[in-house]
Amino acid sequence: MKRFTFLLIWLATLLAGGRALAQSPLLDQYVAEGLRSNLALQRQHFEIQKSLAALEEARGLYYPQVSFLANYTLAKGGRNIAIPVGDLLNPVYSTLNQLTDSQQFPQISNVNEQFLPNNFHETKFRVIQPLFNSDIYFGYKARQEQVSVEEAKKATYEQELAQNIRIAYFQYLQTLQVLEIYEETEGLLQELLRVNQKLVKNQKATAEVIYGAEYELEKLHRDQAEALKNRQSSQAFFNFLLNRDLNAEIEVDTSLRARGPAPAALRTLEDQALQDRAELNQIKTAVSANQALLRLNENHRLPTLNVVGDVGFQGFGYTFDREQDFWLLQFALQWDLFKGRQNRRKIQQNQIQIEQLNTQYAEVQNQIRLQVHQAYFARMAAQESLRATEAGLKSAAQNFFLTRRKYEEGLALYVELVEARTSYTQARLEQTLAQYALLMREAELARALGAK
Repeated sequence: MKRFTFLLIWLATLLAGGRALAQSPLLDQYVAEGLRSNLALQRQHFEIQKSLAALEEARGLYYPQVSFLANYTLAKGGRNIAIPVGDLLNPVYSTLNQLTDSQQFPQISNVNEQFLPNNFHETKFRVIQPLFNSDIYFGYKARQEQVSVEEAKKATYEQELAQNIRIAYFQYLQTLQVLEIYEETEGLLQELLRVNQKLVKNQKATAEVIYGAEYELEKLHRDQAEALKNRQSSQAFFNFLLNRDLNAEIEVDTSLRARGPAPAALRTLEDQALQDRAELNQIKTAVSANQALLRLNENHRLPTLNVVGDVGFQGFGYTFDREQDFWLLQFALQWDLFKGRQNRRKIQQNQIQIEQLNTQYAEVQNQIRLQVHQAYFARMAAQESLRATEAGLKSAAQNFFLTRRKYEEGLALYVELVEARTSYTQARLEQTLAQYALLMREAELARALGAK
């Protein structure tokens, strides 16, 4: 009888504690651990890092580009130009020799100079600095918005992951509670078997009551095996979300069986969700990114202006001296007047994409309102279901203990006792399922509101 007294005390405590606020620092720690270690979330983090690297790449276009260039040319043959220096100067030199009665002015030959330079080098540093380029500015703004898009994607996944971790934790605790109920039920059946064996021994009952109790125990063992499988599966899934060993131990917070307070008005919750949901921010940043690309394509009519500076050595023979050193400064202006209407088509694509995103934004807003609406009423239904199961458990417990007492006194049939025990066990299971169903509905409502 001490066991039954303890069960009654446990039941009364459980029913009284059902009004407490469902808060759990332990579960919050598990959520934080999952947000740090989940592999899918780490993949989202890498996408952000990649976008940041692309942003730094775009920033680098503002700075000058410095290059070192060197080339050395050997050539023979090819086109050449004939320079008739001999035909031009030899008559003059002959006349001068006659006038001076000397040979001071020798005869020279004509020259053939090839176009391809032989034994020629150019070694220089080149600096290119953009002075005006709208593509660089708007390209950088587009990269900035892309970083925001990836961060919004990560925030969306964080909200989803936090909900999954909480629900997985509740499911794990639920399987533990079911196993606990089955274990206590097994104790009840074992004691009932002993009572039946005693009654048969004293010739107050026939042997079928023993066989009936043994059959009930075998049915319970099948249920226990199924519940154990569910516990192992829920444990593995919870650890998977946290990127831990699938068989890692999970700490239990029994206070999570408590019921949370009633949520605020439905319209207030819808307004809150429209402010806090990361999905909407993700679409907003995507619109901003496409607007930056649109401005980039709209500014194609503007020219680009660069300054190019060269300093180095150039000449025949690989030497570096004052005769070969040089510097050169150029200003390069490029103005694309016609490119086959490519930019116009890009502008059309950007405008269509922006309109598509705006439509998606309105659609997601409606979806969020629907999610809040469904989660709100699912939570209210779960709360009412819990209240009903609490009342049903109280009645089933009282009926079972009264029927058991009457059976021991010979005032009730064995079939009545079995039915009362089955109803009591089923009521406990339903009450446990209802408790954690309420916690899961609260987690779903929190996710619909954009909580992490």
